[in-house]
Order: sequence, then structure tokens, then C-alpha cells
Amino acid sequence: MPEMDDHYRALAETLDLLTERVARYTVDGLVLLYCNRAWAAQHESEPAELIGRRMDELLHDGEMDGLRAQVSKLGPDTPFLYDPVPRPSPRIPDRWVEWADRYLPGPDGAHILAVGRDVTERHAAEQQLAVSEALFRELADRSADAVWRLTTHPAPHLAYLSPSVERMTGWAREDFGDDLTHLRSILDEDGLALAERALRGGDGPPRFDLRVRCADGAWMVLELQVSRVAGALQGTGRDVTEIRRLQADLADLALRDPLTGLANRRLLDVLLHATLARTRRAGTPVVVTYLDLDGFKSINDTHGHAAGDVVLIEVARRLQATVREADVVARRGGDEFVVVHESDPAQSEALLRRVREALAAPVTLPDGTTVPCGASIGSADTSQARDAAGLLAAADQAMYVAKRARTHERPGHEDRGVR
Repeated sequence: MPEMDDHYRALAETLDLLTERVARYTVDGLVLLYCNRAWAAQHESEPAELIGRRMDELLHDGEMDGLRAQVSKLGPDTPFLYDPVPRPSPRIPDRWVEWADRYLPGPDGAHILAVGRDVTERHAAEQQLAVSEALFRELADRSADAVWRLTTHPAPHLAYLSPSVERMTGWAREDFGDDLTHLRSILDEDGLALAERALRGGDGPPRFDLRVRCADGAWMVLELQVSRVAGALQGTGRDVTEIRRLQADLADLALRDPLTGLANRRLLDVLLHATLARTRRAGTPVVVTYLDLDGFKSINDTHGHAAGDVVLIEVARRLQATVREADVVARRGGDEFVVVHESDPAQSEALLRRVREALAAPVTLPDGTTVPCGASIGSADTSQARDAAGLLAAADQAMYVAKRARTHERPGHEDRGVR
């Protein structure tokens, strides 16, 4: 699906432009699966140098304590969580980062999508708010975030709103007036309910997202930080429209084949690049093995696509049971599978024998019919190509040669399976 590959690359390029730090790692093992350039920069590295490493190799003890605390609170019942405590930025003095984490369940185990942003200015502003009203106004007027204060007694009244609100929303400070009529008119239904409950003294979250209609009619997402003081509510608002969209895109962007649970071609690309970057330093050979099932089209034609799905699921299961835990097994699409492993030629040959043996037995369909699931197999290693695209192309070509040979041995058999 080239269009999805283009979407993934475009999304990755966009994430690399952000100042927010974005990372994705496994819950079990805390292995880094993805990071953008901002996240890697705080470790003075490129993303490819970090992907595949454990988080405790990259973070110091204090950071790991915060990470584990967040992970322990996340789960199916709590899929999204803010860390309420800004953390010192690693290796960058006097900078503070605030983290939000999303729990992403998957067939191979849960992942955490973490997004951190530099909140140094806001952190300093929030600390200074409690010092003096004069200093509060000076800092707030200069803040890039919207800073506001609402008095609640004797009647709701907008006591302060920073000039940055016009840059963010298109509405001038004067548009809001002193009462809350205009503010109420530009909130969506959920936001209005939250605001009214807070004004009545009800309990609410100290940090939440609020959808606001801008002067041009578009909707933006403001992340509000709210604190209650005597007779007033005050806080800050930050435009998180783009980061929320990107978070949703990342959550929706499946990195696993939905049928087999194996890595799909996008995740294969990420993991293969990471493997090559890691092994290039150590000089360890990397072998890519390409498999194309023999006779798969006839299984679909004779027994139906549901039977074909049973075969694909069983092949995936056998491959995962045969390779080592550290090896990568992916379904590139149709009846094509790829195995990535680090080994010398002798070990690679042994793995190929095990794979052939694993696929030699037929698959039993739900109706009791048995069908073969043998495969044409081709391999290439880093002595033939050094980059991911070259390795995949060489392994695919080797597999195609093997399939042609098997076809000549069995005249009348189809040349290629479903692509």
C-alpha cells in the first residue's frame, strides 16, 4: 500500500519538525520503538541510533522513576494520562518538560505513546503567579500561552486575559468583555458544561482540553491548566490542536497486520532500519529472508478467502514459534512474509532449515480439509546490500529465483501468489 507508506513518511517528517518530544515504547521490556528528532536530540543522538534500545539504557534513575510511575497508572481503563509534575529536561540544564502518555493495546503487547513539550516558560510563570500580582501580569503579558483569571464572587467576571489570546484565537481581548457572554458563546457543549460546573464551585480536573471556536470559524484545542485561589479561578491555556491531531494519527496508524498480528510493512521498515543502525557499529551480519507461499491463490480460489486467512494465521504462528525472540517476523502483504535476524551464514542456514520444516506440514481448515503451506524462500545479507531497501530487494529477487525453480519442477503451478 504505497499510499499508506507515503502517509507514514509524511507523518514522520512532520513529527521531526515539532519541538515536542515524541516517543513510543513497549510496556513489557520498555523497548523504544520510535522517537522523533526532538526526543533523540535530548540524548545527542539520531533516532535510528536509539530505536530498539531499552529505556533504562537511555534515561537516568530519576527519569525512570517518573516513567515507571506513569506506566503503572496506564491501562485499558486509563488510556490517557498527564504527568502533573514538569520534569527537568535530560542533559539540557534549566529546561522543564511536561509529559502526556497514551496507552495503545496491540496483539503483541501494549505500547506507550509519550509526548513531551518544553514548559519552562509556563513553569516559571506558574511559580511566579503566587509571588505577586504585579509580577504575574508582567510575565503573563509576555507569555506565548494564554494566561487568564476569573473572579467567581460576587459574580463571574473576567479579571485578566493575556494579549496572546488574539494571536491564538483571532479574538481580541476587547471581544471578551468583562462578563462571560462571549466566552460562553465560543465553547462547545462539553466545554461549556465544564466551565459552568467550575464557576459553581464544582470539582473538576486541574488540566483538561477545551475546544474553542476561533474568529475565523475554525475550532482549536486549548489545553487548560486551572488552579483555584480565593474567590477566583486562574490558569494558562496552550494551543495543542496540532499535537492532538498527531497523537490521534499515531494511535490510529496501525503498525501491526490486523489478521496475523505480525509487524506490517511500515513497522518492518522502522525495525529493519533500527537493526541495521545498531549492527553496523558492531559489524554483526543481518539476514533478511523473504517467503512467498506456494499455491496460495488456488487455496483462495478453491476454498475461499476465509480459508486463506486460516493459512496466513497459521503460517504466522509457525514462523514466530521457529525464530528467536529477538528476530523480526513481518507480513508485507498478501502471502508474503519477511524474517529479519542477526546471525552468521551457518546460523542463517540452520534457521532456513527450521523454517522449511515448520512449513512442511499441511494446514487443517475448519471443515477438516488439509491444504499445503510450503513456501519459496530467498535470503540476502549485509554482504550483498547495506541498506534496508537493497536488502529487501535482494531477498525478494532470491525468493523469486527459488519460486521459478519450484514452478519448473511442478509444471502448471502458478508462478506467484497474491501480491
